Parts: sequence; C-alpha cells; structure tokens
Amino acid sequence: MGTMVKPARAVPDIALLPLRELVLSLLLLNTLIATLLTLILPLSTFWVNMVYSHLIGACICTLTEVGQRLLWTRCGWPTPWRFGLLLLGSTVLGASLGATLAGWVTHFSLHEGPIGDLLSNVLAVLGISMLASLTLSAWLWQRGRLAEARLDAETALRGQTLAELRALQAQVEPHFLFNTLAHLDALLQNDTLDEAQDLLDYFTRYLRGTLSTSRQEASPLADELARIEPWLCILSIRFGQRLRWRIDASEQAAHCLLPPMLLQPLAENAIRHGIEPAVGGGVLHIDAQVHDGALCICVRDDGVGLEAAHARPGAGSGLANIRARLAALYGDAASLSLTPLAPHGVEARLSLPAQRPGPRT
Repeated sequence: MGTMVKPARAVPDIALLPLRELVLSLLLLNTLIATLLTLILPLSTFWVNMVYSHLIGACICTLTEVGQRLLWTRCGWPTPWRFGLLLLGSTVLGASLGATLAGWVTHFSLHEGPIGDLLSNVLAVLGISMLASLTLSAWLWQRGRLAEARLDAETALRGQTLAELRALQAQVEPHFLFNTLAHLDALLQNDTLDEAQDLLDYFTRYLRGTLSTSRQEASPLADELARIEPWLCILSIRFGQRLRWRIDASEQAAHCLLPPMLLQPLAENAIRHGIEPAVGGGVLHIDAQVHDGALCICVRDDGVGLEAAHARPGAGSGLANIRARLAALYGDAASLSLTPLAPHGVEARLSLPAQRPGPRT
C-alpha cells in the first residue's frame, strides 16, 4: 500500500530593507553613540568619537548584511543561534577593522583611550559595538518582518481580487450566453438566416477569444479588443441601428498589457446605462493611447448622460469593482474617472501604467 508524500513547503524570501533605510538607520545610531560617549567620557573629542563610531559601525553592518544576503536571502529567516554567530563574528572582525581605520584617520590609538589600559579599551569597544549591533539588528529585523507581512498582505489581496474576477466572469458569461442564444433562436424562427449566420460567427469568435484570455492575468490590449469586437457585433445585431460603435487604438497602446474584465465592463456600462435607455440609441467610441508612460483608454457614449444613468438600478456597482481592482493591482498609479459630455453622454477614462509583455522563454 502506497503512502502519501506531503509536499515540501515553499520557503519565502526574506524581505530585506532597502539600502537607503539601512544606511540612514546606521548613521543615526552611530551619531547617537558618538554623542553619548562625548558626554559621558569627555577625554576624547567629538570628532574622534564620530570617526570611531561610524567606521566601526559601518564595518560591522557591512559584514552582517553581506553575510545575511549571501546565506539566508533565499532560505527564509535564520535560526537565532546562527544569526547570533554571524553577529558575533561580524562584530569582532568589524570592530577590529573599524578601530584600525579610525586610529589611522584620527591618529588616536586605543592605548590613549578614556578607560586606561589597552585591554580595557578594547573590551569597551567590543561591548559597545555588540550592544549597538544587537540594537540595530533588532530594529532592522522588526522592520523586515513588517515589510514581509505587508508583502504577504498585498499578495493575499491580489489573490482575492483574482478570485473575485473569476466569480465575476462566471456571472457575466452565462447571462450573455443565454441572451445571445435566445436572440439566435428568434432569428431562426423568423427565417432571417443571414443575420443568424452572422450572429453565430461572431459568437464563435467571442467564445474563442474568451477561452484564450480568461486564464491570463493580463493580455495585450490588441487581444482584448479582438475579443470585444465580436461582442459588440453581437450587440449590434440585437440592438439594430440603435447601437453604433468604433474602436481607435494606437499601435503603441495595442501592445500594452491590460488585465481582463476592465474594458468590457466599461463598454457594457456605457451601453446599458447610456445608449440603451436613449430613444434613438447612440454611438460607443473606444479610444486607446499612450501618454507619458500611461495607457489611457477612453470609453465614450452619447447616451442619456451621467445624471440619468445614475438613476438606473445597478449603476455604479461595476465601476466600484473596477476601482477596487485597480487599487489592488496598481495602487495609486491607476485611476478611473467619469466625465459628462456636452450636450449629453459620458466619458469613462481608464489610466494605468503602460506595461509591455516580457520576452518569451
């Protein structure tokens, strides 16, 4: 009888702090130590204490950081005793190297230290260095764990957003499927075979494009437009002359990546709340351009306008979902705005970072 092998747990990467934050923390701590030494033991000048403190601190921090990045960046957080050994070795070597460099720069030897004999001064330097190293390591460890927790939260939020996207697709596709099949049945019963054939062709193209992009986190805008075009053609058959549409996209914009279910809900919102309630229908215009490193997609309609659209049931919920997804995926780098058009109509403007697909491997 076979036994089940439990899969190995993936070890997360350490969320190391940026170099800028590390350097600023080190400079602040070293300056504080030099100031305290000058106030407590005024036998050496502030300049000497500053040079000793910064050189010793820099050497210890460099050795500790290099060891941590080389040994544990890809295998999770180290055990306390391993990190203790690294910190002890880095402190002894770094204090020795830093004190040697500081003595050479200031011409102040530890033989002339504030305590008296050389051994006492060396032990004092090592003790202060170890205490400072423990303080800085505890601070950086806490900051690193906070950064790791923040990264885990963002990853979980993105996973939740993708799950909500799958649920949204599962709700939208059957609704559109049933309406299309019902209209196809009506065309067949009325012997309008040409329109029925066109509807079936557009429907096949739409399903093929949907199946190819539904499992991708992002696809080129050109692929999304190629999927939406037959969808609009199907709606044009259903609405007749009450729905006209056109799509304009620059070549640069067509190659930019776009997450799924961002563009189609905007177009559907414009048709449902703007064009459909208008007596004479209207025109839907999708325009995509790249400006200053951002992909800008405008969905315009000349329907009943913003105020009349807000009065319809369900207005605004789809836009709130889009804004939530943009915030989860891009933070403050993406936005969605609505602008009323004159004499009537609405423009939905979607802006997000212009990203191109990476090279295939």
